[in-house]
Amino acid sequence: MSIKRMRVVAVGLVILILLAQPGVASAAEIKILCSNGIKAVMEELAPQFEQATKHKVVISYGLSAALKRQIEAGEPFDIAILTPPLIDNLIKQGKVTGDTRTVLARSGMALAIRAGALKSDIRTTDALKRTLLEAKSIAYAKEGASGVFFAELVQRLGLADGLKSKITLTTTGAEVGASVAHGDAQLGVLPVSEILPVHGIEVLGTFPADVQGYVVMAAGVSPRATQSVAAKELITFLTAPAALPVIKKKGMERIVAARTGEAGVGQQNTGDNSAQMLRGAIDIHVHSDPDNVPRSIDGLDVAKLSRSKGMRGIVLKNHYDPTAGLAFLARKEAPGLEVFGGIDLNLTVGGMNAVAVEHMTQVAGGWGRFVWMSTFDAENQVRYSKENRPFVSVARNGALLPETKAVISVIAKHGLVLATGHVSAQEALMLLREGRQQGVAHMVVTHAMNAPILMDVPQMQEAATLGAFLEFAGSSLAPADAAARIDRYADAIRKVGPQSCILSSDLGQKGNPLPPDGFAAFIAALRARGFTEQELDRMSKQNPAQLLALR
Repeated sequence: MSIKRMRVVAVGLVILILLAQPGVASAAEIKILCSNGIKAVMEELAPQFEQATKHKVVISYGLSAALKRQIEAGEPFDIAILTPPLIDNLIKQGKVTGDTRTVLARSGMALAIRAGALKSDIRTTDALKRTLLEAKSIAYAKEGASGVFFAELVQRLGLADGLKSKITLTTTGAEVGASVAHGDAQLGVLPVSEILPVHGIEVLGTFPADVQGYVVMAAGVSPRATQSVAAKELITFLTAPAALPVIKKKGMERIVAARTGEAGVGQQNTGDNSAQMLRGAIDIHVHSDPDNVPRSIDGLDVAKLSRSKGMRGIVLKNHYDPTAGLAFLARKEAPGLEVFGGIDLNLTVGGMNAVAVEHMTQVAGGWGRFVWMSTFDAENQVRYSKENRPFVSVARNGALLPETKAVISVIAKHGLVLATGHVSAQEALMLLREGRQQGVAHMVVTHAMNAPILMDVPQMQEAATLGAFLEFAGSSLAPADAAARIDRYADAIRKVGPQSCILSSDLGQKGNPLPPDGFAAFIAALRARGFTEQELDRMSKQNPAQLLALR
């Protein structure tokens, strides 16, 4: 029997099994509001489902964000297929039934070029940056998940100014593809699944693993669905093994947990102990709106969500605006949750500016607690990103600058947290030594193993001897290298010792899991690697409480 024939038989068996179940609906019309990100898959699988079940599938395609607005405005539907954060938000609003939430597939981000055009290398981040900077024009959909991802990546790589004149914003991914096919744009940013079906364009390459992102598609059934049984039947069909060849052919992949207890992106399934893992936890690295880049949730809502999950506290971080005031408001919205803010000493606040730090301590409530010693504008970050722009220095010729020491003096005076930011590993150790000398009681190395800090184990061990905690940020578990990254974390934590480590999410980016959910997934991933409940509690509850001087 041929492979093709075997697949047809397999699909038929799935349907026969479904139809044999008690309560399966007779022929029905299923209305679906579906993201363009999985359109090619649905265009092939929906007719197969219709043929086998005699149900009729009516699909309206569009951008996830636009479809969500339609649902919020009262548009009737049986199934919504959108990105997980939007499905989760609709669940929160009562517009999608929570227990029907099902992750279907994901597609990696890629660059599209006109068919037959000369191909450049984007296999590494440096090569990608060169290709983007050399391109004459780049198109992406401003509201699409791929566009949100790319806009944030451009900021993270420090390319915003260099690409500003080359960017063409479109309304939809289809317009991006058409722009590239017609030669109006040299490059287009789209998930692979939205490039393959378009005539006249092809995939230049997927983004390198260390900066890759994914468009994840999740389905959910409306609580007011007129065809709820048939809708659930269709979701079962889409997740059956027989559907996998079509999913792969269309440039998508199933999300399979790398290890038992480790959730895939957007799944946010951390097992029955997720509530226990988050109860009493403190996340010291939460991004939120308002911000100058797209975020998945605002500071007030993430505080309320964290409280609902049983967490003890969060620290709201913004690279360019102080967050002490936002923490004050968030505490009013989520009473009982310990919410703290801080100041990141980038150029927008004057760099190494002791006066700005002093002012933060005077903001109502006194909830400004963290001082990040410059992140995106740090000299080390700018040099690592190979950018030509102003930066903030903490040291020169192997010695801390006077203004840096002045900031540390204010930190010590007010019992604040010295967070090293994106300075180099060597500079971070200099800051910690000075902090210890000036009597700073609370210090943490910001995501020590991540670029551009890249601390090695001996340096982390030295930081611990200086009295600092080492932060390990889970971020998204979506990239292909996520499992290997968590493995490296686990090895380093064991060598440094859990007593000197703090876990955080570093989430809030549009398209990634919401911070509490991603934080729980990160803790679960470490638990799957053999850490005990006591060790995980130490790193996610006790150590951050000590850092924040909470009893």
